[in-house]
Amino acid sequence: MPVIKPVVSATRPFWSVMIPSYNNAELLERTLASVLAQDPGPDVMQIEVVDDGSTGDDPAEVVERLGAGRVGFFRQPHNVGASANFTTCARRSQGRWVHVLHSDDLVLPRFYARYREVIEACPRAIMAAAQTFVIDVLGRYHVVTTPVEVVDGYVHDAAMTIATTHPLRCVSVVVARSAYEDWGGFHPGLFHANDWEMWTRLAARGPVAWVDEPLGLYRTHPESDSNRVQRSTAYIDDCVRAVDVIVGHFDVPDRRQARAGARRIVGDYATGVGLGLVAEGRPRLAVANAARAVRIDPSIHTWTRAMEVAGLSITRKAALTKATTKNRMRRRP
Repeated sequence: MPVIKPVVSATRPFWSVMIPSYNNAELLERTLASVLAQDPGPDVMQIEVVDDGSTGDDPAEVVERLGAGRVGFFRQPHNVGASANFTTCARRSQGRWVHVLHSDDLVLPRFYARYREVIEACPRAIMAAAQTFVIDVLGRYHVVTTPVEVVDGYVHDAAMTIATTHPLRCVSVVVARSAYEDWGGFHPGLFHANDWEMWTRLAARGPVAWVDEPLGLYRTHPESDSNRVQRSTAYIDDCVRAVDVIVGHFDVPDRRQARAGARRIVGDYATGVGLGLVAEGRPRLAVANAARAVRIDPSIHTWTRAMEVAGLSITRKAALTKATTKNRMRRRP
């Protein structure tokens, strides 16, 4: 894994809020504002935007206008991809705890104060996490991610929980920098599921503290990295590669359980994307997602969901064909 060298400094902030960005300056502005609204000062918090060679807008202008010298800015010499950019965030961090905050996500008031309270109450933790609110581009709340079992402030069986239920979003995860130093940066071979692999890898090495309220907002929108990669089935291949890596983080007796649960998650993800594609009027790609889901996890659960996608796709395709035929008839002289 990519090496993260230790920080050699006696005086360090508690937090490093590292914000990877790429071509979304408008949303970056809102993200930065949500952090600066609870800024405890440079002695306590490093704030830096790490841009992956944006070409469609100017994140440096946003940083200068909002940060006014308070927020650091680093631009990659060329586009290196999400995983490498996240690793750069970890390498450039100076704080004892690192928050890789995507530039289209938001933190609610008291995020950093509450997480610090939990971290100090759970001194064995190398990572802290919580549930996450999912919002859309207009900021409307949709769902909250699933809870986990917690014992004495720590996630119970954290590695298996993360591997088989994938309950975390980056916005709600903070990591001790020492954990990155010990176990490396983000997997360079994964472009979409690198966070899932990272959180499982760390949870297999040390305890995960749990914050008992959702204070992170995960924004879903058409141009997000997640939605962009779903325009083909390549993201599924990446998830399957991640499963193979994730399974290796477990002792042999637990690997079958980890693999089965993780593949079930990928199947659920693929059929969920399929349902979204049906709604977008892309039935062929929806069926391709459903077919891949069944090959990955041929359980009754996944077959049922896949058949739902297929049925809705047939109905949608018939409706589109009928509409196209009607339009052609209208255009005839």
